[in-house]
Amino acid sequence: MVLSLKIGFSPLNDSALVLLGEALGYYSAEGLDVTLSREANWSNIRDKMSYGLLDAAHVLAPMPLSRGLGLGPTLGKIIAPMALGANGNSVVVSPHLMTALIHDDKTKLLDTARALRDEISRRRAANAPKVVLAMPFAYSPHHFVLRHWVAAGGIDPDRQVQWVVLPPSRMADALRDGVIDGFCSGSPWPQMAQLNGDGQVLFSDPDFWTLKPEKVLGVREPWANENPDGVISLVRALLKAAQWAKAADTADLAKILAQPGYVGAPLEAIELALSSEGAGLLLDPQTTTFPWISHAKWFMGQFVRWGLTTPEHDFDTIARQIYRPDLWRQAAASLGLDIPTTDEKTEGGEPVPWTLDASPNPILMPANELFDGGIFRSA
Repeated sequence: MVLSLKIGFSPLNDSALVLLGEALGYYSAEGLDVTLSREANWSNIRDKMSYGLLDAAHVLAPMPLSRGLGLGPTLGKIIAPMALGANGNSVVVSPHLMTALIHDDKTKLLDTARALRDEISRRRAANAPKVVLAMPFAYSPHHFVLRHWVAAGGIDPDRQVQWVVLPPSRMADALRDGVIDGFCSGSPWPQMAQLNGDGQVLFSDPDFWTLKPEKVLGVREPWANENPDGVISLVRALLKAAQWAKAADTADLAKILAQPGYVGAPLEAIELALSSEGAGLLLDPQTTTFPWISHAKWFMGQFVRWGLTTPEHDFDTIARQIYRPDLWRQAAASLGLDIPTTDEKTEGGEPVPWTLDASPNPILMPANELFDGGIFRSA
């Protein structure tokens, strides 16, 4: 029996697994008849999932958690049975701001945050407008990365910076026209802005956090409850796509993503984003697709830190109701992947590759380090 479902995605490189599932036939091999829906912004995806117009989607990792915390439209719970990779974003600033923040090729990310503090002081003394930074959605990793970065430089993100929400496709134009001073967006749009001369990439996800969580597979909980085998089939298909992506030549992946119905950006921008100088997108099924409870708690900690919610929540229960490592384990075991023995890990503090306890074999994990030396222990 074939199971039909509709999956939404935003045209970004980190939607790769969702797109590869169709392009390489992994959905049909799992008995799934998938219709992909290319969406213009994250609000569209959120609202369509609320009203059952999408059964699943490529979503921002904090989006299902915001539902669990009662933030924004809360119609219908969304679960996250897997992550869709790690990294993939970049921060772009105007050429003028770049000159103020970068002094030589040895400038570290923490130094740029302190230089931004000095630039803000100069503007205030000159009675000039505030620094304006853009992100694609309020409840997003982009927003939290920008806030964490500026705060590390001694800047008050709420009083000293102006925030705006824009679709990634409009950010480069706003930067070129002087409406904003910088933005954080998923690739390849930052790389396209740089290639077009509209701005310069200041830093990318690996510079901020070498193994940063970013997008997850969001599934409407009612659909998941009605189709438990379908959820496992869907995760299996996406894990197969990740296996292909890990072994594939970057040029082959870029050509698939560049197709008009998929990411649809110029091939040069996609290739630059996927290169070693790009946004650091990782699609390894073994090390970047597990839905870590510690990631869920880190994101909810950011909600509290920046005043988006109060600390009076049972964060552990919310995390475990929404992020579902049990479903990942079931799908991954059937493909012979190694299974982590825990649902949580320390985030940060691992400057070099390290070994994760797993069965039947331990997993060699990439470095997991934040730029400011921060360590998050959710337990």
